[in-house]
Amino acid sequence: APAIIGGLLIIRRTLQAKAAIIGIEDNKPEAIAAMSQALAAFGAQAEGIQIQRTPTIYPTGGEKQLIRILTGREVPSHGIPAEIRMVCHNVGTAAAVYDAVTAGKPLISRYVTVTGEGVRQPRVLEALIGTPVSELIEQCGGYTRQARRLILGGPLMGFALPSDDVPIVKGSNCILVAGEWVTADAARPVMPCIRCGACAEVCPANLLPQQLYWAARAKNFDRVQDYHLFDCIECGCCAVVCPSHIPLVQYYRFAKTEIWAQERERHKAELARQRHEFHLARLEREKEERAAKMRKKKEALHHHHEEGGAETDPKKAAIEAAVARAAARKAAATPAQDENVQA
Repeated sequence: APAIIGGLLIIRRTLQAKAAIIGIEDNKPEAIAAMSQALAAFGAQAEGIQIQRTPTIYPTGGEKQLIRILTGREVPSHGIPAEIRMVCHNVGTAAAVYDAVTAGKPLISRYVTVTGEGVRQPRVLEALIGTPVSELIEQCGGYTRQARRLILGGPLMGFALPSDDVPIVKGSNCILVAGEWVTADAARPVMPCIRCGACAEVCPANLLPQQLYWAARAKNFDRVQDYHLFDCIECGCCAVVCPSHIPLVQYYRFAKTEIWAQERERHKAELARQRHEFHLARLEREKEERAAKMRKKKEALHHHHEEGGAETDPKKAAIEAAVARAAARKAAATPAQDENVQA
C-alpha cells in the first residue's frame, strides 16, 4: 500500500493533476483498510487523494467504466480519458513507478493469480517476466484431474493457451486452469439468433451486440464500424447471457482483426502509391532538366553564330573546331623536330 500511494504521488506531480481517486471494490475491506492507513501516513502530501468504494459488478474494472462510476463523466466514443482531462492507471503501475524512481528497480516481475479447478493450490505469485506458465503451475502443486484448459486472463475475457510453455509477459495477470465446465460450454450447440435483446441489456458500453454480430458474420466491416465496434471491451457479458449460445465475442475479435489487417494493407498501398508518384515526379524533373540544358546549349550556339556574323551547322562547327585544335597541336610540335634535325 505505501508503494502504491508513493507511486500515485509521483504520477500526480508528473501530470500536474489536482486530484486523484483510488477505486477499490466494496468486497475487499482489508484492502480498503490497508490503503486508508497508508494514505493517512503520508499526511499533507496526500492531500487531494481519496479512496472510493466501487460496486462489485463485472466489468467495473474497465478503464472507461471505472471513470464513469468514480466521476460520473464518460469518455467519448473512440476517445481516450485524456480527452476529458483524466488518466487511469492500475495499482501495479503505481507501485512499479515508485520502485523505479526511489530504488532504481526496473519492471521485471508482476503479480499473477493462478487459480481454477485444475490446479491443486491456487495462489498469487510474484513471477519474473519470461517465466513459463509451467513453472507457476508447479509452484502451485501441479495439475489436478479436473484440468481441461489453460486460459490467460479471466473466464470471460481470457484467451486459451496452446500449452504451458508460454511465458509470462507484462500484461499477464491471471492463469486460469479451467475444469470440465469449459468443455461443457464448448459442447453446447450454437443455434440461430432469436433477437431477444438480452445481449444489449447487459452490454456495459451501451452497444448493440446483435447488430455487431450480424455485420461481423456477414464480413460487412464498414457496417460493423457504424455500430462502434472498437468501443467493445470484449468483456463477454453478451455471450454469457445469449440463449442461443452464440460466441459473440469471437465474432467481434474476428472483425477487429480483419479491419486492422485491411488498414495495414491500405497503409502499404498508400506508401506504394506515394513512392510511385515520387518516382514519376523524379523522372519528369530529370526530363525537364535535360530539356533545359539542351535549350541553353542551343541558345549559346545561336548567340555565338550571331556574333560571328554567319550561321553554320552545329555539327560542322564542331568538326571544324576539332580540326583547328589538331592543327594547333601539330604546329606546336613542328619547331621542336626542326631543332633536332639541325643539331
